[in-house]
Amino acid sequence: MIFRNYNDFEIINLIKEGDEEAFGFMVEKYQYLIAKKIKIFNLTKDYDDCFQESLMVLHRSVMKYDELYQKTFTRFFELNLTNFLITYKNKKIKYFSFVSEKLPLICDFSVRETNEIYYRDQDFLNVINYLSSFEKTIFQAKILEKRSIKECADFLSCEEKQVYNALDRIRKKIKLHLMT
Repeated sequence: MIFRNYNDFEIINLIKEGDEEAFGFMVEKYQYLIAKKIKIFNLTKDYDDCFQESLMVLHRSVMKYDELYQKTFTRFFELNLTNFLITYKNKKIKYFSFVSEKLPLICDFSVRETNEIYYRDQDFLNVINYLSSFEKTIFQAKILEKRSIKECADFLSCEEKQVYNALDRIRKKIKLHLMT
């Protein structure tokens, strides 16, 4: 049968009546639109799966289409296809984020490398030798004894600003000597 002489409404009615040749014609007609949409959504790695599921969307669109929508069938199908591809892509993203989060929990044999650097106590003792006597006192009071800035300033009879400055110098010296 030559379907080129029919319009979309007539072909849709033939498909609803069970004409498989008419559906084959619709597949031929809309295969390029489907391929274009798959490429736009960057799903070319899953092209075959997307194409097959898009054909199912085409069939559902044909069966649900009603002329009372006052839309062309092409526009109706395109909207359905776009919604399907958005859902497909979101499900794929959620699946891969789930797998990447849960995979280390599932596999006990996974190897983890860290960029953490471990220092020995001797390394810290060597750095403390570079501190001035005031800085050593601040280090002892603030870091080892865990006193507040105000308590350190009261203990040393100085201003809080001096304690902050000393802590800043201590951090810089530790960083400088441990990183080299």
